[in-house]
Amino acid sequence: MADVAPKYDQRSSFLLSRLREDAPAAQQPQARLYGPGDLDHPAARAYNEGWEWLAARGLITQSAISERRDWWTVSRLGARVAREQNPSAHLRSAALLDADLHPTIGETVRSLFTQGQYELAAFEAMRQVEIRVRALAGATDRDVGTHLMRLAFDPVAGPLADPQQEKGERQATSDLFAGAMGTFKNPTSHRQVTYQDPSEASEVALLADLLLRILDRRAATLSPAP
Repeated sequence: MADVAPKYDQRSSFLLSRLREDAPAAQQPQARLYGPGDLDHPAARAYNEGWEWLAARGLITQSAISERRDWWTVSRLGARVAREQNPSAHLRSAALLDADLHPTIGETVRSLFTQGQYELAAFEAMRQVEIRVRALAGATDRDVGTHLMRLAFDPVAGPLADPQQEKGERQATSDLFAGAMGTFKNPTSHRQVTYQDPSEASEVALLADLLLRILDRRAATLSPAP
């Protein structure tokens, strides 16, 4: 490994061993079928790209206890994802939540999702929408769920109804918030809801993100200019 940077010698050994395993059986007897100069081989590059993909997602990490240089191990996240029924779905959903989520829900939702608490992540995202609507509408703690949304966005008298919209659009906004609350928040408040596909939970969080941004825009018109 003389022409390989020391910090990559363990990875190079791994890549070269994979190349040897993949070599046609007829070539196996050769003593040095592959050497450091073959690390630019298409297969070696593919293996290396896969390695970087795993590291970028926190699924593998460098070991702090091994005396061997460039020694990697499966991370706690990687071990947990490997136990998922559908690891690929988890990773795709987590990538969705890497977007710039509303600060009200971003940190908490990502943390819950990483722990596999999909139901809690979706519930918490929608709960924050409910809290924000209640605060902006000046409603009481007894005003909850779809009732709160209908009260706040009533097309005629709702404190959060946008007078710049025509009545049909105001009704559609009321329906949007009430429908989201009745479908994704209320059931989890009353019983155990299990998301078999984490993608659905991540999409609920993204819907909550959209609703919170709509509320931000509405709040800007309600607040007096500084």
